[in-house]
Amino acid sequence: MPRNYDVIIIGSGAGGGTLARQLAPTGKQILILERGDWLKREALNWDAKAVFVDNRYISPDTWYDCNGKTFQPQIHYFVGGATKMYGAALYRLRKEDFGELREYDGISPAWPISYEDIEPFYAKAEQMYQVHGEHGVDPTEPPTSAPYPFPPVSNEPRIEKLFDGMKRAGLHPFQAPCGVMLNEKDTDRYLGEARRQVADHRRAGCSVPV
Repeated sequence: MPRNYDVIIIGSGAGGGTLARQLAPTGKQILILERGDWLKREALNWDAKAVFVDNRYISPDTWYDCNGKTFQPQIHYFVGGATKMYGAALYRLRKEDFGELREYDGISPAWPISYEDIEPFYAKAEQMYQVHGEHGVDPTEPPTSAPYPFPPVSNEPRIEKLFDGMKRAGLHPFQAPCGVMLNEKDTDRYLGEARRQVADHRRAGCSVPV
């Protein structure tokens, strides 16, 4: 390489990208190595069949398991890593996940750190990723030191019907915490973006859900 770096980060996904953002203000010389290119913006980015059935953006790599059998790891190589094709749900690990766990095929040893050690960093990351959610509605949620920075994302009409139906049945549904740049009060901006995406879909010959 033509120069020296203080920090070299391999991968630009959630881990590498977050680390780079945190270190950037320090003035250190930082290099991020990413094997993928920029994800092309196109109407098919929003086409469920193209993304999840046709695997348009999946790496063509072939991996092998311990028995030599081939499999496709469903990995995306792009600037931004797997965050380019993720569902935005950002749950914390549970407190017990950090301790020793007895699984069906053996014991998973305890981590060298506890949930309490890492909890302040969860809170900081939730602010950075603009997580929308509500504490206290998930019975499995571990203790938290700060609220989510934004309220839960509103349900779409069909999901709201299911949500209300589950509550009437005595269940306790709740919205997943989502890391998404969204201000639902700024409806004009997002309606304009939605209309543009619909137009892109139609020009590409894709079906548009109503």
